[in-house]
Amino acid sequence: MRIYKDCYELMSEIFRDVLEMGIKVHPHSMQNKIVKDDTNFATKEIVAYDYCLLSRDKAENLFLFDTNALPWCKAEHAERVNPLTDNPGEAWKLRRDTWAQFLNGDGEFDYCYSTRFNRPEAIDLVIEELVRNPDSRQAILSIWDRQIDIHNLGGKRRIPCSIYYQILIREGRVHLIYHQRSADVVTHFGNDIWLAWQMMEYFTHVLQGRGLEVVTGYLYHNIGSLHVYNKDIPTLEVCVKSMR
Repeated sequence: MRIYKDCYELMSEIFRDVLEMGIKVHPHSMQNKIVKDDTNFATKEIVAYDYCLLSRDKAENLFLFDTNALPWCKAEHAERVNPLTDNPGEAWKLRRDTWAQFLNGDGEFDYCYSTRFNRPEAIDLVIEELVRNPDSRQAILSIWDRQIDIHNLGGKRRIPCSIYYQILIREGRVHLIYHQRSADVVTHFGNDIWLAWQMMEYFTHVLQGRGLEVVTGYLYHNIGSLHVYNKDIPTLEVCVKSMR
């Protein structure tokens, strides 16, 4: 497992890894779109990439491709932890160019994090488990719903790229283990990191308020497919050169 001390080190190394070690593959679908004949969506991909991020210092490097991403991330996190947020929420409007295309005929998204986290009250249940049993290995926030998502494979509808968060307290540190089946390094990766780290800080703050003597720990991230689409490779190459 690679260990990165801050977000500059993380992003600069991962960008180079994808460009230099990625293997070419052309997926059948992307989100809920069939792209098997669209050369823009051929990819360079690394399989089973994992790392540990020690801090969120130099976080500006997470948002090199979209100046609206940080405001969206802050609004999106607030909706994810709010049990009153309904699908589709309001945060998506801050990145309308990215998200409007995924609204379905009912004006909703095929899934959203708030409903997956809060109905039933998964966040509250995980907090109660950690207060009751701080060394628990069972504090899982699942985004993947096997009863729904397994029936939407192959581009029928959108299914989550993020599978679960696991909160693990060790030696007074609240760590977050994050598993993704798929990560688009240009459009979404930096945002996913910020949001995962923010969730770790959220749990740390709530647990401190419940009497636990804890501090924010590290992000452990496991990715099934880390990739860049053909249409984004020139942008990524320019970015890599600028970060040297």
